[in-house]
Amino acid sequence: MPIIRYDPFANFFDDAFERSLFQNNTRGEKKKQLWQPRGFQVHQDEKAYFICVDVPGVKKEDMKMQLVNNNETLHLSGCRKFKHGDDVEETKFERHFTIGSDVDVEKINADLSNGVLTIAAPKKEPTKDSPRLIAIKENEVTNE
Repeated sequence: MPIIRYDPFANFFDDAFERSLFQNNTRGEKKKQLWQPRGFQVHQDEKAYFICVDVPGVKKEDMKMQLVNNNETLHLSGCRKFKHGDDVEETKFERHFTIGSDVDVEKINADLSNGVLTIAAPKKEPTKDSPRLIAIKENEVTNE
């Protein structure tokens, strides 16, 4: 899976031309209203898939993670709080990750450290199918 990197210049001209001398809105306030965790990486090894999501300034108790859509989608949601003097502003965010059928959903876990949420989704143990013999009978199958 590709790694998506944050590009600080992606909205450079939008930000520059969006501000007006006649509006009482600063660039910083706009960014807070639209904040979403953008940086994430997905990688795997032979035992698990790993999703690392950048969530700087978000506390563990301000996030919720759950499996939805018949355990096919991992839904991460939460809020980031900003302090402006005595005021506290909250911005909600959501991210969805599709997980494969080879993930052991009972063993998914997450760890928040230094503003990075690392989600580990262990793979199921491969089943070793042994060939099963099917008895062949004669003149006993009927079509109904």
